[in-house]
Amino acid sequence: MQILELPIDLEGMETTKHGSFSFPLAMYHSVMGKNVLGHTPWHWHGELQFCLVTEGSIRFFVNEKQYLLQAGEGVFINSGYLHMAKPEGGLDSAYICLDAAPRLLASFSGSALEEKYVTPFLKDPAMEDRRLAPDVPWQKAILDRIGRAYGLFEAQQFGCELLLTVLLQEMWLLLLEHRPQGEAASHSRLQENTVVQGILSYISRNFDRRITLEDISRAVSFSGGECCRLFKKVTGDTIFSYLKSYRLARSMELLRDTQLSVSQIAYDTGFCSTSYFIEIFKSQNNTTPLQYRKAVNSTK
Repeated sequence: MQILELPIDLEGMETTKHGSFSFPLAMYHSVMGKNVLGHTPWHWHGELQFCLVTEGSIRFFVNEKQYLLQAGEGVFINSGYLHMAKPEGGLDSAYICLDAAPRLLASFSGSALEEKYVTPFLKDPAMEDRRLAPDVPWQKAILDRIGRAYGLFEAQQFGCELLLTVLLQEMWLLLLEHRPQGEAASHSRLQENTVVQGILSYISRNFDRRITLEDISRAVSFSGGECCRLFKKVTGDTIFSYLKSYRLARSMELLRDTQLSVSQIAYDTGFCSTSYFIEIFKSQNNTTPLQYRKAVNSTK
């Protein structure tokens, strides 16, 4: 199963329902070239995420960190952290993704499992993410379990929920057993994550109008300079470069899903003029908005 367009709410949170309330776990096989945007945009969610690259190479961004992963490598991303993924080895680059709610590890609310092994580590700076390499035995054990879990999830045979839960608990235990030692008990990275989430949220709510650095600064209660520094540190992009990309992404949705004129779409997505919108759209996508609409409609 693949999500072709990631649903993200105004807070930057992915709203995909991963599994069900009774079994909150789902798995996906994402081929980057099939995504509407050609990549997985910045977002966060409450689920734990385990990824295994199956084809090509993909660059994962988790807060200020970047991991260029080849086929056979993977990454763990903890609950609540901003992340994105871009193909580096061609649009056929692909990865398997396991998303699971932390409560699946706990058996029930208030359990010893939850209090001792789950809750303390969800906001632990040393556990925010972990690159997984096949040449490290314990990490290979996690990667192997991601592959096995995907086979079980696809087959949906009797007992698969039990087996998937066991695999998830084994992967989590391996991470806990190899938690990096000596990490500063600082919450600065959590604060950075929160500030950037606030900036992303403000942009998603106000992209259709003029946005200034002063507006963003007031929205997150940080100075303009600090907003720029933290956003660049976490995402590797500038605030206004991201804003332009976000507006283009929204314009592509409107071109695809509505019959609004190009001029109206330029206005609705916050571009200062139709000519500027067309210029930026063409430089980004190597096609004009009308040509893009025609191409998309021909495949429906």
